[in-house]
Amino acid sequence: MLVVPALAASLAACGDDDVAARPELPTETPTLWNPCDALDATFVKKQLDVATTEEDGTATAPQCRFVPKKKGDAALELNYQQFPGTLDEFWEQMGEADDADVRTPTIAGADAARIVVSAEKDQLYVTGFVQNGFLFEVVNLVDPAPYDAALAVRGVEATLTALSAHAEKSRAGRQSASPMP
Repeated sequence: MLVVPALAASLAACGDDDVAARPELPTETPTLWNPCDALDATFVKKQLDVATTEEDGTATAPQCRFVPKKKGDAALELNYQQFPGTLDEFWEQMGEADDADVRTPTIAGADAARIVVSAEKDQLYVTGFVQNGFLFEVVNLVDPAPYDAALAVRGVEATLTALSAHAEKSRAGRQSASPMP
């Protein structure tokens, strides 16, 4: 019992001169992941033969876009979600059309992957999904005609491979913490 008053007295004896200034803490928590951490415009040029400008947002509001420098070239957008289930469960929630051209590539280090290819009204849409634990990375490519569908699909698959490798290296999606709802 005597310890508490003695401790309180010793703490009260500390003057303001001995106390360090309160550090400024960030008001927003940095996000788990930014897909742009795994890619750059050189990678996009090599894989899709498109000169782009990278837009990657901020640590608390990440975005990942590769905007074409030339009008009419392909654009690439990447994002992620955390989901506690499988790619099949994630897929069911999306409600993909039954007639979609769905491919299931094997991506090193990934739990599962899918690519959806759709050509509509003179544009090619290729969307890729890769699962690393509870991290689901999504790649969206839009390419106006004339387009090379085989190149676009190979480019999206290479992008999924790079994202999966980076996720595995950083343990994103495999951390002991539970995924966000």
